[in-house]
Amino acid sequence: FGSRPGGHGGAAPGECAPFAAHGMSALNRAQREKVANFQAVTGAPTKLATEFLKRYSWSLDQAVDTFFTEGHSFPSQRQATVDAKKLDAFFRRYRAADDDVIRSEGIEALCADLGVSTLDPVVLAVSYHCRAECMGVFTREEFAGGMQRLGCDEPQKLRAKLEELRGALADRGQCKEIYAFTFQFALDQGQRCLPVDLCVELWKLLLRGHFALLDAWLSFVEQRVKNAVPKDTWMMLYDLATQVKPDLSDYDMSGAWPVLLDEFVEQVKSTSL
Repeated sequence: FGSRPGGHGGAAPGECAPFAAHGMSALNRAQREKVANFQAVTGAPTKLATEFLKRYSWSLDQAVDTFFTEGHSFPSQRQATVDAKKLDAFFRRYRAADDDVIRSEGIEALCADLGVSTLDPVVLAVSYHCRAECMGVFTREEFAGGMQRLGCDEPQKLRAKLEELRGALADRGQCKEIYAFTFQFALDQGQRCLPVDLCVELWKLLLRGHFALLDAWLSFVEQRVKNAVPKDTWMMLYDLATQVKPDLSDYDMSGAWPVLLDEFVEQVKSTSL
């Protein structure tokens, strides 16, 4: 549930709420994608997401940081009723002895009670619902908010929810939201890019069922990429994995793809000749 490197997911512009509302039709593709990613991380309505991004000249990181700094919160509208006392006991069962947070030891204990490994991708889905900010830590607010969204006030209920969460990971649209969240979630404070070795572990967790060329991509990355991976490359890889044919026949080399993806496609095509 947030323990680095691999215990641990934005949304596609076309897979979110209609963009005709609140003037979304006037935005370009990059702006629409930023609005969708902002909503996936924060849960904010389209209009508010657009206002925050405009305020910060479409800097997604600045807009998201300010959103949380100002204390905004938009829980899901459809929540199961949870018992506040049970939820408090649920949190206290795993919290650290010296602080009102759940740390890595508590996360490991929770995963043991759920019958899953800390490296199971389903923990990313739970962290996504908790809107967790850092790997390896759940604040009381994050944990309580996540369990309220999921309608779980005890470990047994969360365990019963795991198959539904696995279903979300298998769904292309829902997985993209978790995938986009994971980039922000896995960042160290003050950083804007993820170390490539961490990306490799996360790709193995999140893309296995969505990317036919995953093994070829991982081999390519391990040979060619020495630097950290920016968010643009991270997100565009998901589009490559889920929107382009496995034989790459419909990949547009003149499109707005990152250079790294162009190089990968060139290599795959050259080796398949």
